[in-house]
Amino acid sequence: PHAAGDEKPETVWISTPPGEIKAGPADRRMYVVDPLFEKPVYEYPYQPPFVGDSFPPAEAGPDGHFDHLDPQSREFVCAHAFATLRRVLDIWESYLGHEIIWHFAQTYERLEIIPQVNWHNAQSGYGYIELGIERGDRESAYPYALNFDVIAHEFGHALIFAEMGPPTSAAGRQYFGYHESVSDLIALISLLHFDSVLDRLLRSTNGNLLTMNELNRIAELAGDKQIRTASNDRKMSTVSDAVHDLSKPFTGAIFDTLVELYHRDAVDRGLVDLPKEVSHDRLFELDHHEIELIGTRFAEAHAARSFLLKSTLENARDLLGSAIARSWSTLDPNTLNYAVAGAAIADQFDEMGAPDAGDILMENLEWREIVIRT
Repeated sequence: PHAAGDEKPETVWISTPPGEIKAGPADRRMYVVDPLFEKPVYEYPYQPPFVGDSFPPAEAGPDGHFDHLDPQSREFVCAHAFATLRRVLDIWESYLGHEIIWHFAQTYERLEIIPQVNWHNAQSGYGYIELGIERGDRESAYPYALNFDVIAHEFGHALIFAEMGPPTSAAGRQYFGYHESVSDLIALISLLHFDSVLDRLLRSTNGNLLTMNELNRIAELAGDKQIRTASNDRKMSTVSDAVHDLSKPFTGAIFDTLVELYHRDAVDRGLVDLPKEVSHDRLFELDHHEIELIGTRFAEAHAARSFLLKSTLENARDLLGSAIARSWSTLDPNTLNYAVAGAAIADQFDEMGAPDAGDILMENLEWREIVIRT
């Protein structure tokens, strides 16, 4: 690794024209480098760029694509990490309506991606994202570079820093909880941009998102494990000050809002024959009869109108994603807390002509004890 203060290496990365992907993979916004020998994780003062020996870069095929790579190869892992980050970048630039300027742009032109380090974690730092390995048992290892949620979550931290900037004074615990929560939500919303995921999700749930499913299990791991669940019943009075635990009420409130927007719209559009008063309540507040009724009616709707339910979920996804992205320019990281952040998203719903969505969000924030309304 290149130590801060040392003389810069002579080798430099040359920007690529927009849309052109070079070997690595690499483009004008980011590049992958795969160290040949075991690399310690970045920690100040050791920062990018990595200038040691590395494996040969992943090469595109004759058609310019990387889909010829063997899924068991190191090159495939590199290509997957790059493709995931590039896709998530594109999604959120679309929501924002402008190109994201890296928060480290004064130092590094591009984001460095280290796809495999011998570490049971992943991290996003100043100019880099590096991805470790999940070890299922003594004989199996699963690179986080093949886990879409983990990669997108780490990108989320870089995205929030880019749009909000870092705090200039001591930030409160809720600022750090917000980072974890919204990075989870960035991964969740990004995942919903894949048709195959939408189809599989709605098919496996029969259109009813009030069930445990692949969407609300953030960063699924080996077996039936996951890092966190978006659908949870945690309130501010039931979580600790540990950042990941503290993030759960805010994540839960936003996820409840996504599900409620989808369920309400499905009923309002006449796709699901269900009384409005039971169409959107939280799973842990429903009685057995209501749970059964919701399951039955959504299954009937999915069998008859699966494509319309899919478009309804896409609409809810984009409304929420746009509101979250647009809220960043209104937030000060030095004074951020959950109540302020939640109200900023509700304000964006209002500006986009969806005040009912803002009301739904504020009700969910109130239930989570994040805001107190009289």
